[in-house]
Amino acid sequence: MLAELISALLAALATFVACSFALPLGTSLGLLDFPDDAGGRKQHARVTPLVGGLVIAGISLGAIIAILTLPADLGPTVERHVAWLGIAVAAMFVIGVADDRFELSVRSRLGVGAMVLLLVIVTAPDFAISFVRFSLQPAVRILGLTSIPFTLLCLVGLLNAVNMADGKNGIVISLGLVWSAMLLRWLPPVMAPVMAATAGALAILLWFNMRNRLFLGDGGSYALSALFGLLAIYAYNHHFNDIGADDIILLFAVPVLDTVRLLIFRVWQRRSPFHGGRDHLHHYLYARVGWPYGLGVYITLVIVPNAAATLFPGTAGLWLGVTSIAYAVILGLAHRQSPRLA
Repeated sequence: MLAELISALLAALATFVACSFALPLGTSLGLLDFPDDAGGRKQHARVTPLVGGLVIAGISLGAIIAILTLPADLGPTVERHVAWLGIAVAAMFVIGVADDRFELSVRSRLGVGAMVLLLVIVTAPDFAISFVRFSLQPAVRILGLTSIPFTLLCLVGLLNAVNMADGKNGIVISLGLVWSAMLLRWLPPVMAPVMAATAGALAILLWFNMRNRLFLGDGGSYALSALFGLLAIYAYNHHFNDIGADDIILLFAVPVLDTVRLLIFRVWQRRSPFHGGRDHLHHYLYARVGWPYGLGVYITLVIVPNAAATLFPGTAGLWLGVTSIAYAVILGLAHRQSPRLA
């Protein structure tokens, strides 16, 4: 626990220093987000630096490098997985930053991202989902030849879900803090400092983000999706006696449910499923109750079921059902027209 605490404190301090210079940093790198005209999708009040991803990638990579340079022999297998985790985070960050700067097409950024993730899961097998076992079920389904494509589908799906959730201040950062807390319980000790450093950085980023001082940008959402997705699989593979597939699904359920709904609804409307809009859950919550109250509702929908599944092991499947019903109810209530939306 001492290593995790030191990692979190050092990451928090480094993040505070970096965020204090967010605007000049974003200006020098050309990472700035400009608000749209009236009625546009981007409705923030002023030009905002997109440097949150730079901080997250730097902190995560710093923790990974620190692990690799420890004098203790981790073993070639562990070292390979730690190194490939760093490569994945760095590569996905670069793809996201390129999108922030040059507005890449959906096909380009998802295609390149999928190739990076495919290389990682093929080279580092502990990042691949090779079996499925749900809580309290002794039966294990071996995926065999479908393991690699299934893992890639899950990781690309999470990448898209996290990116689509990053539409209001605090959502993805708060999700990251919840995910960090859960994964710190599940991860082997060698990976725990990476998660602790990420959590420390996210805590400071949340403070700056909620005050409109910076955004994560696609660089941040892409780096975080790769980091959490790969580490969740790693934890699942190393502690499958304690973690069921339903525990992992529950962890990411809310943003994934919202993304699946949007994909289905937009295809039904004959719209591009990846076209930006203001029809996400967080947009409806903002219209109904404002912000940050909407953020509180969103994150409560994530925290309560995961906390309950932690207190009552083996019940993640039940809480996944509760989450789905609660999501539908909250969406229906928030979807009603409000004075703000009108």
